[in-house]
Amino acid sequence: MTSEPPPRLPGFPVLTGLLLFLFIPLVLFLFVAHPAPIGASLAAGVALMAGHRFLARPYMRRALAAKCLWCNRVLGEAAGETDALEIHSGGAVWTARCCPGHRTAAARFLAFLESWAWPLRLGIFLPLLLLLGALAATALGRTVPLGTATDLFRLIVGVTVNVAAWGYLGTRERAPARIPFPLHNFTLLGIRTLLWVFRLVGIWWIAVALAHLLRG
Repeated sequence: MTSEPPPRLPGFPVLTGLLLFLFIPLVLFLFVAHPAPIGASLAAGVALMAGHRFLARPYMRRALAAKCLWCNRVLGEAAGETDALEIHSGGAVWTARCCPGHRTAAARFLAFLESWAWPLRLGIFLPLLLLLGALAATALGRTVPLGTATDLFRLIVGVTVNVAAWGYLGTRERAPARIPFPLHNFTLLGIRTLLWVFRLVGIWWIAVALAHLLRG
């Protein structure tokens, strides 16, 4: 018995992806700017971060068939007009569609994520845990260097996402692609746009964090 293909995306898949992506900068704002009361900002950020996948994963299942994984362009239904890319993620196998000529770039980026999985994980999750711990301690009334934890988070994550955004350019495609990060985040804006977000926001965070840390 074969499973039925996912239904077509209702409405505007590009706009829906943008709206779902906005959850991510909102969470980062709550953690990095941590508006008072800090306990409420922390709780709201954690709740949004945990709940995001329940909206983004159903969207991903449809977006993989509706949009180019690289450039985010809405594609036609004819399979011959696109290139397919097999991706292993979260214990499942997914098939993404790409515009002609865009499959190689997407596959190279995913191959880089696989090769650099542990450095990238450490560069994101360790400073995140440090920041969350500092926020929780501050919310409980303890005196901790929250400003320093925030700047270290910005600096390390800014460097990490820039490594990912530029490092893939020297990587060769490997098939099938196996990625250690949630696939749904890459379907929201398309990989190409997401990489430019990484580069620009990452450079900004590095500059701000260094300026704060050097001032002591």
